[in-house]
Amino acid sequence: MVAFFAVRSGESCNFPIRIPGMMASSGIAQKPGHGTLRQANITTFVYTAARGYKGSDSFAIYGSGEGPYGSGRSVITVNATIQ
Repeated sequence: MVAFFAVRSGESCNFPIRIPGMMASSGIAQKPGHGTLRQANITTFVYTAARGYKGSDSFAIYGSGEGPYGSGRSVITVNATIQ
């Protein structure tokens, strides 16, 4: 799974995860290269772009739990455009 968003240099963006079913755990699978990423709660992450940097960045987060078709773990790669 892949997601995209844009953020201004030095600013933050909330990134919520929404899945059908119940999420049991989540976390950071890969840290960004040009900013910081923190987990606000089990379903929300906050990315902050490095001040002065413009270009692209990426990170990966995971979520695991049980949905209507079974249980498992998904990894989401997130691509950011820093303006």
